[in-house]
Amino acid sequence: MYKQHHYHSTTHEVLVVANGSARLFFGGEGNPNGVRQEVTKGDVMILPAGTGHAMEEDLGGFSMVGSYPVGADNWDHCIGNEGKEAEDKIKGLKWFERDPIYGHEGPVLEQ
Repeated sequence: MYKQHHYHSTTHEVLVVANGSARLFFGGEGNPNGVRQEVTKGDVMILPAGTGHAMEEDLGGFSMVGSYPVGADNWDHCIGNEGKEAEDKIKGLKWFERDPIYGHEGPVLEQ
């Protein structure tokens, strides 16, 4: 994960910690309601398109795998100055058809 706060307007994202640990921030730079979370091997994060995120600190041996819904556009790298075009892309995205972890059922599908 990049240390620069960013989000994706073209796809939702699934992140899985493969090794080590890190302190991540979700919600976008300067967001007083953002979430600071320490993550370790095996942790899974589901990020809806438009969710700002960044790595604050690698706490040792951190590596992560990012994946995207089948058929999704290639991910973009937005930093907050993209405006209405990015907002429109996010609004036009479909949600997951299957839970990325559990398949046909699971918390991602419980909206």
